[in-house]
Amino acid sequence: MDNRSVLAVGINTPAEEKIIIQEKLKLKDITLDTASIKDIIFEIIDGIITVDITGKDLKQYDYVWIQSGWNTTHMAYLLHLYLKSQNIPHNKTNSHNTKLSDIFSLAYKGVLVPNTYFHNGLKVEIQNINEIVKVCKLPCIYKTSLGSLGSNVFLVDREDKIKETIKKNGKYNRYIFQQYIPNDFDYRVVIANGKSTSVCKRTRVTDKFRNNVALGASEEFIKVNDVPTDVIDIAIRSAKALKLKWAGVDVVTDKDTGHNYILEVNRRPGLTEKSTEISAAYKYIKGLVGR
Repeated sequence: MDNRSVLAVGINTPAEEKIIIQEKLKLKDITLDTASIKDIIFEIIDGIITVDITGKDLKQYDYVWIQSGWNTTHMAYLLHLYLKSQNIPHNKTNSHNTKLSDIFSLAYKGVLVPNTYFHNGLKVEIQNINEIVKVCKLPCIYKTSLGSLGSNVFLVDREDKIKETIKKNGKYNRYIFQQYIPNDFDYRVVIANGKSTSVCKRTRVTDKFRNNVALGASEEFIKVNDVPTDVIDIAIRSAKALKLKWAGVDVVTDKDTGHNYILEVNRRPGLTEKSTEISAAYKYIKGLVGR
């Protein structure tokens, strides 16, 4: 029988313990290698996804064995999505949708998202900082994997501010960096049952880079027919890619290139009184009951 190779991600055993495990499991024809979830690096550059575990070539293994604790389920799920997209045999431990898994799924489905860098490690080394600048350029956006209404999102305009921003505003093992898309406003497009039913144009007033209404941005509800068709199209494709019947899709247009990017897809978009969002919710509910 040919020797087979298995990469165990998440057990973090020293080399001597790995040998003991192999002996006890009688893995005479299997090479068991190990890796830590904290070493996973995730990048999206111009829509191309790469997932790397320091010192390991995932495509060289016959099987990837994933194990995760409660605080690493998000990374185990992300690793599963990548391995699945590359047809690499592996086990699926759980499902844990996050902003990061949404970004992955959108990019995998060909929906344009800002260039993204994510490192799950406990330290920010100089090579991480260099890669962040390479992938995302400066200025770039820093955000934690949790947060809403524009919270925990920061603009970083200098390389020497990257590590400082992470230390001050988030945990070392939960940070995402993204390309900053130059803009003056963005759109919140509500998708109900596969159709665009409400559009809000959000323009920042006092904030330097965020168009969140919760942070003081103005909102203007406009007719769907008055919105560029490519904006509506990318919003619909985003909801479809994530298999969502009800969603608020944040779309931003690069004012220099004209390209549309998805910033985020919300599972519970806010409903503003006396807005088209209310009628959007009505149409969605009506579609559910079939009347």
